Amino acid sequence: MRPVRHLPLVLAVLLLPRTLTAQSTPIELPLNYSGRHLYVKVTDEHLGPLTLMLDTGFQRTTLSASVANKGQVHSHFWERSLSYNGFGAGKAKRRYLTTGVSLRSGDAVLFNGSAVVADLGDLTKVFGPFDGFLGWDFIRRWCATLEYNPARLTLREPARCSAPAGPYASLSGEWTPQGLLLPAQLTFASGHAAPALLHVDTGSDITLLLSTRFRAPAGLDENPGSAQESHGTGVNGRYTTDVLPIAKIDLDGQLQLAPGKDTMIAIGRAGTFTAVHWWEGPSAVKVNRDGVIGNALLDRFRWTFDSAAKRVYAVPAAEK
Repeated sequence: MRPVRHLPLVLAVLLLPRTLTAQSTPIELPLNYSGRHLYVKVTDEHLGPLTLMLDTGFQRTTLSASVANKGQVHSHFWERSLSYNGFGAGKAKRRYLTTGVSLRSGDAVLFNGSAVVADLGDLTKVFGPFDGFLGWDFIRRWCATLEYNPARLTLREPARCSAPAGPYASLSGEWTPQGLLLPAQLTFASGHAAPALLHVDTGSDITLLLSTRFRAPAGLDENPGSAQESHGTGVNGRYTTDVLPIAKIDLDGQLQLAPGKDTMIAIGRAGTFTAVHWWEGPSAVKVNRDGVIGNALLDRFRWTFDSAAKRVYAVPAAEK
């Protein structure tokens, strides 16, 4: 392992897909990186062309109801056993609907299994028209290398995964059915530090979005007027945060970032994160406990998700 240290940062019940035929050569998918969100075009034999947001923060690959209704949608007797854990102060959506999909790029089959069906109306108003999310269940299927410039996703069979050449950071974290969680040590501009377990979320455009438990270490309880109010939109509606600088971010003891005074993070106010429910298990509780790492930090690196070794490798974006 060759860790990368002190890098400057200027910014800002689980249903797994069915087994696919082994893919001997890498698959390269061009991405559209727009508004700090990643979009990929795929096709389904019944639903036709689809534009999906690449979102490791979404546990399940998900399609909008308007698109999925072109096919066969199934309602399940345990329909109250699913809520969308994520951002937003609104009522959690709990109805559990799925549809079968076979997502392809050209002749290559990318994902074969079931996708959740959801009403994405509020999100499409904010981000523009798109058809759903390519979620963590998809990434876990592959050895996936994500690059932001040029924006592309390279997929290999897990057995063909290997660490990058040259300097890189190798992070283990916690690989859960709900997502990848990276342990972090955060040092705030107030001088206080706090540990965190952060969800890697390519569906978020921010550097870090933290839960309310970090308001005290960040100094917001003592000086509530020291931060700028901001508003965002998540899968469960609107939410409000305080935006403030951060001094240092240490990920898994391997990747130390000196963000600089212009890098801002957000700390949520009450209601920012949707509460999880007991039947979703301990991993779901961890996902929402502390916060997320978004694309404003992630796009400084090239990431390889090694699902076989349960590791993720980070290479500075300037490295080739």
